[in-house]
Amino acid sequence: MLSIDSIYIVKCYECFKENNNFNIVMEYCDAGDLSQFLNINQQLGKNLPEEKIWKYFIQICLGLSHIHTKKILHRDIKSMNMFMTKDDKIKIGDLGVAKVLMQTQFAKTFVGTPYYLSPEICEEKPYNEKSDIWALGCILYEMCTFKHPFNATNQAALILKILKGKFDPIPKEFSNELKIVIGLILQKNHFKRPNVIQLLTNPSKYIILISL
Repeated sequence: MLSIDSIYIVKCYECFKENNNFNIVMEYCDAGDLSQFLNINQQLGKNLPEEKIWKYFIQICLGLSHIHTKKILHRDIKSMNMFMTKDDKIKIGDLGVAKVLMQTQFAKTFVGTPYYLSPEICEEKPYNEKSDIWALGCILYEMCTFKHPFNATNQAALILKILKGKFDPIPKEFSNELKIVIGLILQKNHFKRPNVIQLLTNPSKYIILISL
């Protein structure tokens, strides 16, 4: 955590042990997390403007790019771990189950929050940074609909839905480019799923006329 230095990732300043407690001093994000933000907007009956969705999406991509460049898998990408600031920045946090890839290019441990699990993790197959990308797609869908793309009353049923890979379309008010990106990211075959660099260099990003 101390080795990571990006404005799109919650900064870890120091760690120390005191009275048998391990303490981590983190950057303070003064506007809560993305999950809270989405719940408030849902209660107000307000869909997020597409420009804001693209803005948050690109910021998360930039944070993920920094992590993945260091061969680190986050492994718990979800809206509750996207922290917000009052100047409208979003930062990736909570690297508590992150893993550094060493000799192997794949991890094997079953970790993560059920709604955001990739198909390869559900099948208990080895996985890499493409599982973080899948979870990113779940967040993007959530920003458009205020719902998870895959939902069920129990974990077994949820895993079956994830493995089928079918989800309701996002509202018609959103652009075709946004629908295409969600479809690309929530691709069951992780070999066909784009990595974060491909997402950041996708030609469709020309529609994002925002300042990061």
